[in-house]
Amino acid sequence: MTWNSTFKSPAKPMQRKTPMKAGKPMARGRHKRGPGLAQRVAESQGTAIKHYRRPERSFRSIEHRQAVASLPCAKCGIVGFSQAAHANAGKGLGLKTSDALTFPLCCSRPGVVGCHVLHDQGGIYTRQERARAEWEFVDATRATLIRQNKWPAYVESAYLKAIVPLARMVHGEGLS
Repeated sequence: MTWNSTFKSPAKPMQRKTPMKAGKPMARGRHKRGPGLAQRVAESQGTAIKHYRRPERSFRSIEHRQAVASLPCAKCGIVGFSQAAHANAGKGLGLKTSDALTFPLCCSRPGVVGCHVLHDQGGIYTRQERARAEWEFVDATRATLIRQNKWPAYVESAYLKAIVPLARMVHGEGLS
Protein backbone atom coordinates (compact mmCIF):
# COMPACT_ATOMS: atom_id res chain seq x y z
CA MET A 1 0.00 0.00 0.00
CA THR A 2 1.36 3.39 -0.93
CA TRP A 3 1.33 6.26 1.50
CA ASN A 4 -1.51 8.74 1.10
CA SER A 5 -1.27 12.02 2.98
CA THR A 6 -4.98 11.94 3.87
CA PHE A 7 -4.48 8.88 6.09
CA LYS A 8 -3.02 9.27 9.58
CA SER A 9 -1.53 5.83 9.45
CA PRO A 10 -1.66 3.33 6.58
CA ALA A 11 -2.52 0.41 8.88
CA LYS A 12 -5.06 2.03 11.21
CA PRO A 13 -8.64 2.55 9.90
CA MET A 14 -10.47 5.77 10.67
CA GLN A 15 -12.74 5.70 13.71
CA ARG A 16 -15.65 7.91 14.74
CA LYS A 17 -15.11 10.06 17.80
CA THR A 18 -18.76 9.72 18.82
CA PRO A 19 -20.85 6.62 18.16
CA MET A 20 -23.78 6.92 15.75
CA LYS A 21 -27.13 7.01 17.50
CA ALA A 22 -30.08 5.13 16.15
CA GLY A 23 -32.98 7.51 15.61
CA LYS A 24 -36.57 7.02 14.67
CA PRO A 25 -37.03 5.89 11.09
CA MET A 26 -38.26 8.69 8.86
CA ALA A 27 -41.77 8.60 7.51
CA ARG A 28 -41.97 8.71 3.74
CA GLY A 29 -40.22 11.95 2.89
CA ARG A 30 -40.03 13.55 6.32
CA HIS A 31 -41.03 13.27 9.97
CA LYS A 32 -44.69 13.48 10.92
CA ARG A 33 -45.33 16.93 12.31
CA GLY A 34 -48.25 19.10 13.06
CA PRO A 35 -49.45 21.91 10.83
CA GLY A 36 -46.88 24.47 9.72
CA LEU A 37 -46.79 28.12 10.80
CA ALA A 38 -48.83 29.39 7.83
CA GLN A 39 -51.53 26.77 8.43
CA ARG A 40 -51.71 27.62 12.16
CA VAL A 41 -52.03 31.36 11.40
CA ALA A 42 -54.77 30.68 8.82
CA GLU A 43 -56.61 28.49 11.34
CA SER A 44 -56.42 31.19 13.99
CA GLN A 45 -57.86 33.76 11.56
CA GLY A 46 -60.52 31.37 10.29
CA THR A 47 -59.21 31.39 6.71
CA ALA A 48 -57.68 27.92 6.66
CA ILE A 49 -58.34 25.73 3.66
CA LYS A 50 -59.22 22.13 4.36
CA HIS A 51 -56.67 19.90 2.64
CA TYR A 52 -58.13 16.73 1.22
CA ARG A 53 -56.38 13.43 1.26
CA ARG A 54 -54.91 12.14 -1.94
CA PRO A 55 -57.18 9.56 -3.58
CA GLU A 56 -56.20 6.04 -2.65
CA ARG A 57 -53.62 4.45 -4.86
CA SER A 58 -54.47 2.02 -7.58
CA PHE A 59 -54.61 -1.70 -6.94
CA ARG A 60 -51.24 -3.41 -7.50
CA SER A 61 -50.62 -7.16 -7.57
CA ILE A 62 -47.65 -8.86 -9.18
CA GLU A 63 -49.39 -12.25 -8.85
CA HIS A 64 -52.36 -10.95 -10.83
CA ARG A 65 -50.14 -9.45 -13.53
CA GLN A 66 -48.30 -12.76 -13.84
CA ALA A 67 -51.60 -14.64 -14.17
CA VAL A 68 -52.67 -12.23 -16.94
CA ALA A 69 -49.31 -12.54 -18.72
CA SER A 70 -49.64 -16.33 -18.77
CA LEU A 71 -52.63 -16.06 -21.13
CA PRO A 72 -52.36 -15.83 -24.95
CA CYS A 73 -52.41 -12.37 -26.56
CA ALA A 74 -55.92 -10.92 -26.54
CA LYS A 75 -55.46 -9.35 -30.00
CA CYS A 76 -53.55 -11.87 -32.13
CA GLY A 77 -53.76 -15.02 -29.98
CA ILE A 78 -50.03 -15.87 -29.96
CA VAL A 79 -48.94 -17.93 -26.94
CA GLY A 80 -45.81 -17.35 -24.87
CA PHE A 81 -45.10 -13.68 -25.57
CA SER A 82 -47.81 -11.95 -23.51
CA GLN A 83 -47.40 -9.06 -21.12
CA ALA A 84 -49.99 -7.55 -18.79
CA ALA A 85 -51.22 -4.43 -20.59
CA HIS A 86 -53.18 -1.80 -18.65
CA ALA A 87 -56.33 -0.14 -19.90
CA ASN A 88 -55.82 3.58 -20.39
CA ALA A 89 -59.08 4.82 -18.86
CA GLY A 90 -58.58 7.02 -15.79
CA LYS A 91 -54.85 7.35 -16.39
CA GLY A 92 -52.72 10.47 -16.67
CA LEU A 93 -51.01 13.18 -14.66
CA GLY A 94 -49.25 10.69 -12.40
CA LEU A 95 -52.29 8.45 -11.98
CA LYS A 96 -51.86 4.80 -12.78
CA THR A 97 -54.53 2.41 -13.89
CA SER A 98 -55.44 -0.44 -11.57
CA ASP A 99 -53.90 -3.86 -12.16
CA ALA A 100 -57.47 -5.21 -12.11
CA LEU A 101 -57.89 -3.64 -15.58
CA THR A 102 -55.11 -5.60 -17.28
CA PHE A 103 -55.26 -7.88 -20.29
CA PRO A 104 -52.61 -9.87 -22.17
CA LEU A 105 -50.96 -8.35 -25.24
CA CYS A 106 -47.84 -9.75 -26.93
CA CYS A 107 -44.50 -7.98 -26.68
CA SER A 108 -42.26 -6.98 -29.56
CA ARG A 109 -39.76 -9.58 -30.71
CA PRO A 110 -37.13 -9.61 -33.47
CA GLY A 111 -38.80 -8.64 -36.72
CA VAL A 112 -42.29 -8.23 -35.20
CA VAL A 113 -43.84 -5.18 -33.54
CA GLY A 114 -45.95 -6.56 -30.71
CA CYS A 115 -49.62 -5.81 -30.08
CA HIS A 116 -48.73 -4.13 -26.76
CA VAL A 117 -46.63 -1.48 -28.53
CA LEU A 118 -49.22 -0.98 -31.26
CA HIS A 119 -51.99 -0.62 -28.67
CA ASP A 120 -50.05 1.86 -26.51
CA GLN A 121 -48.97 4.01 -29.45
CA GLY A 122 -52.63 4.49 -30.35
CA GLY A 123 -52.10 4.27 -34.10
CA ILE A 124 -54.51 1.42 -34.74
CA TYR A 125 -57.64 2.73 -32.98
CA THR A 126 -59.64 5.89 -32.56
CA ARG A 127 -60.22 6.89 -28.93
CA GLN A 128 -63.68 5.29 -28.85
CA GLU A 129 -62.47 2.10 -30.60
CA ARG A 130 -59.59 1.83 -28.16
CA ALA A 131 -61.90 2.12 -25.14
CA ARG A 132 -64.24 -0.50 -26.65
CA ALA A 133 -61.31 -2.86 -27.36
CA GLU A 134 -59.96 -2.42 -23.81
CA TRP A 135 -63.43 -3.11 -22.40
CA GLU A 136 -63.68 -6.35 -24.42
CA PHE A 137 -60.10 -7.44 -23.62
CA VAL A 138 -60.53 -6.81 -19.87
CA ASP A 139 -63.88 -8.61 -19.87
CA ALA A 140 -62.46 -11.64 -21.73
CA THR A 141 -59.42 -11.76 -19.43
CA ARG A 142 -61.64 -11.62 -16.34
CA ALA A 143 -63.84 -14.45 -17.66
CA THR A 144 -60.82 -16.62 -18.49
CA LEU A 145 -59.18 -16.10 -15.10
CA ILE A 146 -62.48 -16.79 -13.30
CA ARG A 147 -62.75 -20.12 -15.19
CA GLN A 148 -59.16 -20.95 -14.18
CA ASN A 149 -59.81 -20.00 -10.50
CA LYS A 150 -57.15 -17.27 -10.74
CA TRP A 151 -59.49 -14.33 -10.01
CA PRO A 152 -59.61 -13.93 -6.20
CA ALA A 153 -62.15 -11.81 -4.32
CA TYR A 154 -59.69 -8.96 -3.68
CA VAL A 155 -59.11 -8.61 -7.44
CA GLU A 156 -62.89 -8.57 -8.02
CA SER A 157 -63.40 -5.78 -5.48
CA ALA A 158 -60.60 -3.73 -7.09
CA TYR A 159 -62.10 -4.45 -10.53
CA LEU A 160 -65.55 -3.19 -9.50
CA LYS A 161 -64.02 0.15 -8.41
CA ALA A 162 -61.65 0.51 -11.36
CA ILE A 163 -64.06 -0.39 -14.18
CA VAL A 164 -66.26 2.71 -13.68
CA PRO A 165 -64.15 5.19 -15.76
CA LEU A 166 -63.79 2.66 -18.60
CA ALA A 167 -67.55 1.95 -18.50
CA ARG A 168 -68.23 5.68 -18.79
CA MET A 169 -65.99 5.94 -21.85
CA VAL A 170 -67.58 2.92 -23.56
CA HIS A 171 -71.24 3.34 -22.57
CA GLY A 172 -71.52 7.11 -22.28
CA GLU A 173 -71.32 9.78 -19.59
CA GLY A 174 -74.76 9.09 -18.14
CA LEU A 175 -73.59 5.89 -16.42
CA SER A 176 -73.02 6.15 -12.68
